[in-house]
Amino acid sequence: MSRTRRSGNRRGKSAERGGAMAEWARGGAMTRAMTLAAVAMVALSGGGTGVRAQAVALSGGLVFPISSGPIEGGTVLMVDGRIAAVGANVQIPAGAEVVDVSGSVVMPGIIDAMSYYGIAGEDLNEVPTPLTPELRIIEAFSPFGTFGSGAAGEIRVRELLAGGVTATYIAPADATVIGGQGAVVKTAGARFDDLIVREPAAIDITLGGRPASTYREQSRSPSTRMAVVAQLRDLLVRTQEWMAARAGEASEDAEAGGAGAAPRNLGMEAMARLLNGEIPARVQANATRDIRVAIELAEEFGFELAIDGGAEAHEMRDELADRGIPVVLGPISHPYISGEEIPDAAEYGAVDERNALWLHEASVHISLASFSRGFGSFGPGAAGQWLLIDASIAHGHGMSQADVLRAVTLSPAEALGVDDRLGSLEVGKDADVVVFDGDPLSIRTWATRVYVGGRLVHEREN
Repeated sequence: MSRTRRSGNRRGKSAERGGAMAEWARGGAMTRAMTLAAVAMVALSGGGTGVRAQAVALSGGLVFPISSGPIEGGTVLMVDGRIAAVGANVQIPAGAEVVDVSGSVVMPGIIDAMSYYGIAGEDLNEVPTPLTPELRIIEAFSPFGTFGSGAAGEIRVRELLAGGVTATYIAPADATVIGGQGAVVKTAGARFDDLIVREPAAIDITLGGRPASTYREQSRSPSTRMAVVAQLRDLLVRTQEWMAARAGEASEDAEAGGAGAAPRNLGMEAMARLLNGEIPARVQANATRDIRVAIELAEEFGFELAIDGGAEAHEMRDELADRGIPVVLGPISHPYISGEEIPDAAEYGAVDERNALWLHEASVHISLASFSRGFGSFGPGAAGQWLLIDASIAHGHGMSQADVLRAVTLSPAEALGVDDRLGSLEVGKDADVVVFDGDPLSIRTWATRVYVGGRLVHEREN
């Protein structure tokens, strides 16, 4: 049980790091920690600024920064929503709230790298049109009502917070070829805008039999894998042509003294962000043939690629590793990540619980995700709340604890392009922190305290 107290004029030594922190301290991290801790002390004492900082120190626990080795009896200092210091001997400023977390594990918040959480079933797919890059999932996202507490006030997605999940990637589902643009959101915030970390964060694309079956039932194209790829390639070519035409128009308009602008095209603008390298493509591909097509398209058109699902990704682990393509794996205990009520077993011919281990051993960048709420009423149990428990299966098959925890924190942050803010306990990052009462990969462990932006948003009741 954690205990909270207020520090008086307590002064510890300057932040020091043991051997486990040497790598983390490299590049000036120690200096930044000491600087921010000093700034916190000035702010808390007044410092002539008239601004009083909010500081919380989680002290005495086993700290897993993720970006470096564990720290026994460590302290994580949070000041005004940011990580201010991490170490074994952190100087805690006077007036800070000190929470004794002895016997607990402190680590960054879990990031669910793929989820449909907060999206109503009818809003997951715009079925009448196979290619809809202009759609933005954030406009269908509702963390309120049945998705949240149902109470007025601060937004808190209690189901996910109970599992230590502080951020998630939300996206359209997989019934069409291009579903739209996904977003990275937090699971708690004072206002809706506070939830948004990155938007848009990717273009979501589906290869394989799922979109083909959608339109086969309607007796229209694309009803085969060939047509799915052909329509996708055609749109990419048209985007290239549109971009070239826009560049030419801009040049002519400049010469004419800004006579006028061409009409906007939201779909082309979204695809242009992809081809310009501003956002990646998240391509759901499970069968080897579909993963190969995704790689070929990325090389042909030069866009950044991440594979979602990847049930047979181990069959192509060398190709994925050589090209530096990240893979976001579905839940290991139940890897059928299609948005259908009952997924097509033909899409998952070589599912193996050792997939994550094999990919990791081949140096493929992997993240573990829940694909929560992707099963409708058929499988609501596949929720991000239990992502750590599911991830423990990879540990059982041979992945180290450190590597498994990285696969649900820093690795997804990197794959989502938000590792400058999330994914590890490093100075300057968002203070999204979870306190567990034991081994995070144990089924007996609970998240006892969850902080988002340095604010306590979940506390487990005994």
